[in-house]
Amino acid sequence: MAEGTDAGGRFDLYPAIDLRRGRCVRLEKGRADRETVYGGDPHGVAAGFVDAGARWIHVVDLDAAFGDGSNRALIRDLASSLGVRVQTGGGLRSEADLAEVLESGVARAVIGTAAIENPELVRRAVERWGAERIAVGLDARGRRPAARGWLEESGTDLFDLARSLVDVGVRTIIHTDIERDGMMMGPNLPLSVELAAHSGAEVIVSGGMRGMEDVHAVATASREGRGIAGAIIGKAIYEGALDLPAALQAAG
Repeated sequence: MAEGTDAGGRFDLYPAIDLRRGRCVRLEKGRADRETVYGGDPHGVAAGFVDAGARWIHVVDLDAAFGDGSNRALIRDLASSLGVRVQTGGGLRSEADLAEVLESGVARAVIGTAAIENPELVRRAVERWGAERIAVGLDARGRRPAARGWLEESGTDLFDLARSLVDVGVRTIIHTDIERDGMMMGPNLPLSVELAAHSGAEVIVSGGMRGMEDVHAVATASREGRGIAGAIIGKAIYEGALDLPAALQAAG
């Protein structure tokens, strides 16, 4: 698998697989007690995304994010067997964690909590692996970022935090609106666009994507040069509200 990416100047949809105890699940607003299980075959789900034409797959290790285990071996297997780029996050809080995934076939690692608690790690990661292979996941309620599996608010401002991360070399930010995640109520596209404008980063929209109308909206924002580099879609696919091949084709 190629280790680089072609995200710059290109819009991509990222069908998502959230892993908990080896199963595909979705949470509502990131809450572990509001979990829906969509199957025990992540390989089959991922293969379906590939067959639909996905260029990327976004994989989250919820067990690692919650500090309750790890699905890292499964993620490495997915990355080495799918033939598409895998972007993964969840519990990547040290340089050793990043090396484990990035040196085993994963195309891009997403740093979440550690980006808030240890920005020096982000700087070192970008220097070591390049900005195209490191993304920062900023999960927030409005402009209040959260960490530790969304259990703790950081007390910093979303825009200020993003700007400081861009200053240490970050180019790609995944912005998740926690209140919309898993709720299929539409993404917070205006805030994502504002985040891109304030930070100078390429922003991947996450949280709330529900159907073709949202796909067209985020793709249009990208074409208009508003700093949107992609969108992550999860529950809408699993619930049958979105036809993934059609969405991928519409996104270009």
